Amino acid sequence: MTTRITRTAALLALATLTATACGTNQPPSLFTKGQVSVGVKSDQPGTSYLDGYDFNGFDITVARQLLKKLGTEPNFAAVPSERRTTAVTEGRQDLVIATFSITDERSAKVDFVGPYATTPQGVMVRKDDHRINNLSDLRGKSVCAWSGTTSGTALQKIPGLVFSGKTTADGCVRALENHQVDAVSTDTVILYGFAQSKQYPNLKVVPGIDIDSTNRYGIAMQKGHREDCYKLRDALRDYLNSSDWKRDFSTELPVVPEADAHWEAHYKPNADDLDKYSCRDKSAP
Repeated sequence: MTTRITRTAALLALATLTATACGTNQPPSLFTKGQVSVGVKSDQPGTSYLDGYDFNGFDITVARQLLKKLGTEPNFAAVPSERRTTAVTEGRQDLVIATFSITDERSAKVDFVGPYATTPQGVMVRKDDHRINNLSDLRGKSVCAWSGTTSGTALQKIPGLVFSGKTTADGCVRALENHQVDAVSTDTVILYGFAQSKQYPNLKVVPGIDIDSTNRYGIAMQKGHREDCYKLRDALRDYLNSSDWKRDFSTELPVVPEADAHWEAHYKPNADDLDKYSCRDKSAP
């Protein structure tokens, strides 16, 4: 009897150790620390920008809204476009929400939650320049996009266009203001953010020019946190299904509803698309 009890106790102890060991293989939740580090853009009015010591814009509002639903708070830090992926994969930021388009190439490296906004790619020019009114007018014109974005790749597919690359959004916008380039092209929602800013009163978005396919913005996190990914996805689903998304988007980017009567259809994602693009190594067909 004593031998049987001892053997049973040993087996129970082994089972406990095994369960503990297995448990340590599971990464702790990002949302139980009370604060989550979030990489954002610092130079995009309307979507994500630094105003004094405070970050503002639609991306910032979305981050605050979703993390509040999960019982934690964001700690924002600026991340350049070309470092958004590595900021997550190397663990420097828990999340990146920085007008970061979901692509299969990126989804192979990071997990996305989204889309939380959609946008075509458009063109911005100086208000006194009336030469560019449609896509064909870009032939022979110098057009700027910044590194680390999908916009530059799309521009270089347009025959006859003179591509000009800069490292930052601010670099492109200043080049446009200083007549060093004829236009700036990136996601239309970002361009509207610049055009509505008091800092850039002489710039305008050219209506009716859509370049390449629709860009879908996602929130990136490191692979291996699928449970957290699902929690964030569900929080985003609730956000999209409420009136909060419309209120927040129109508050941060008021020029968009003014310029586009069908702006919700163009910029608000369908909540049903979240399962197609979220928490995957590749978008579902």
